[in-house]
Amino acid sequence: MQLVDSEQSAVITLRVILLSIFLAVILAASSTYLALKVGILPAASIPAAILAMAILRLFNSRNIFETNLIQTAASAGEAVAGGIVFTVPALIIIGYWHHFPYLENVAIALLGGLLGILFSIPLRKILIKTPQLYFPEAKAIAEVLQLGKKKIFHIGEMLIGTGVGALLEFAQSGLKIMASAVEKWWVLGQSNILGFGLGFSPALIGVGYLIGFNVVLILFLVSILAWGISLPLLSFFAALPPSTFDLEKGLAVYGSDIHYIGLGAMLSAGLWTLLNLLKPFYQSLRISLQGLLHPVSVKTTVLASEQDLPRRYLLSALLVLIVSVYFLFTYLLPLQNLFHAPQFFILVAVLYVLVIGFVFAAICGYFSGLVGVTASPGSAIIIAALLLMALILRGLLFLKGWELLTTQLANAAAVSIMVGAVVAGSACIANDNIQDLKVGHLIGAAPWQQQLMLILGVVVAAFVIPYVMQLLFNVYGLTTVFPHSGMDPKLSLSAPPAAMMAGLTQGVFNHDLPWGMMGIGAAVMVVLILLNTLSRVNISLLGVGMGIYLPLSSSTPLFIGSLFAVAVKLFLRRRLYTQNDQKALDFQQHYAVLLSCGLVAGATLMDVLVAIPLSISGNPRLFAIMPANWLAYANYLGLLSLLGLGFIFFWVVKTKKLSMLE
Repeated sequence: MQLVDSEQSAVITLRVILLSIFLAVILAASSTYLALKVGILPAASIPAAILAMAILRLFNSRNIFETNLIQTAASAGEAVAGGIVFTVPALIIIGYWHHFPYLENVAIALLGGLLGILFSIPLRKILIKTPQLYFPEAKAIAEVLQLGKKKIFHIGEMLIGTGVGALLEFAQSGLKIMASAVEKWWVLGQSNILGFGLGFSPALIGVGYLIGFNVVLILFLVSILAWGISLPLLSFFAALPPSTFDLEKGLAVYGSDIHYIGLGAMLSAGLWTLLNLLKPFYQSLRISLQGLLHPVSVKTTVLASEQDLPRRYLLSALLVLIVSVYFLFTYLLPLQNLFHAPQFFILVAVLYVLVIGFVFAAICGYFSGLVGVTASPGSAIIIAALLLMALILRGLLFLKGWELLTTQLANAAAVSIMVGAVVAGSACIANDNIQDLKVGHLIGAAPWQQQLMLILGVVVAAFVIPYVMQLLFNVYGLTTVFPHSGMDPKLSLSAPPAAMMAGLTQGVFNHDLPWGMMGIGAAVMVVLILLNTLSRVNISLLGVGMGIYLPLSSSTPLFIGSLFAVAVKLFLRRRLYTQNDQKALDFQQHYAVLLSCGLVAGATLMDVLVAIPLSISGNPRLFAIMPANWLAYANYLGLLSLLGLGFIFFWVVKTKKLSMLE
């Protein structure tokens, strides 16, 4: 039995609600940018907890239960972004939408997120008490909350990082005096391409620090192999006709091949993940269903730290959500030219959301507990959900004897993406929710209060994220789709998961998936699976797939950030060698973690803020003060910014006293 602090009572106050809304907006906006830029979302719970503690100090409060509720609601912004931003932009990429309709996207994000909360409630008791689930991030968050309560967790480093990140991002995307990335490609002979890329994004450097060296190293090395070696080989052995070759066209053609190699790798990694989860998933699902079908007697006393939202409210909410999903699909899905009686497929889609959504929510929750939110294979789960929906739709059309016309292909792909987006939303929320509920379990918080705050966070994020997506699309474009003429392709948002899903769904219905390229990716993954199984090596399979997909201009700053993490750790080990205390080392590293959190928050929020006037004016050089032909100087300043960030990390850890908790 856990001891519950007297501070726990009546912590859902107006202050908690307002701060939760404020931080949910901030994290939703910053997570949307990262999801569109690189398709990687570090867990937002620790930054949310730190920000909550900093603001509560202004009210002279150190109530860890208040802080926990605020970070629970705020981190939902990152989870909702993962669900909708990883999927819905695929509709732009395939040409079905030409902008992000606001209310439609709000509905997709809201219903998927709320379903994820409901799905995770019956899974909570079994998952948080499963011995083999370590919940690494939950334990770290609980430690952060305890440090804040003991008045030894400082916020100055995060403020420094926020200021530096915002300043550098404004210099890059606003003033244009500093390059955000540099790429150089050469054509050798008639059509052989060779080149490199280097990125200077402070947000990605901060993300790389938070993710860590082991995962990012694999991602970076694979990115080097894909773009530095595979692309030249593809251009050499499958050269385009010299009469029609130009560099831009060659990069598009061979880049597409590399993306399909990455897609094959991601699908194989996802399938292997699902196979490994069958046994533990069956066990957790069986116990969860037993608890759902045979509820605890009303007379049984339940501790405050074990009380979920009442079952009657959950069942009522589930019924309302089912009806809402039905009407959303009736309004949104373009089924008129696919089925004579679309109501049957709508019922199939609703059933798919309920059954597959719950299954994938359970899988994501399990993996969240095993390896943490950031390392959980959410992208593979989302891809699997979308692929399965596409195959079901194709099977139904085949049984009816329908052969899709060219005008129907985009509609069929759009149906798969929209249904898959709702499932993705529920899976991503469960991925985050289980971790937050474990934090509450560790500190003795009431689950029902956290679940209410999660609902608030989902609602706020659902109304913010669609607007931010449209804003960023107006300014930067998406992959090769640009809303205005004359936009810079180098600044385009790559959105790797959405781009992969667009290619996957189109290939399913067009019958033109490049199986050869996907087979190469699958073969690479089989080799890595065997290597992981037969040796002590633990290569991140999803990191390999993502590394194939990301351009070098995105993978290099991630790698630089992870190198900063290694350098800080080595410096502190050398400095603390006389103490030989792992806790002291971890405590000192918190300062650099705060700095990296600030870099991510400051840079991403500045990018969103700058996008507002740029979108309204339609002029991407509205604030530019450096002539466009001075590109070389901007590249040099970008390189100097990397050196400056390295110095700041070194300065932060060097100037701190070697104090430690007792």
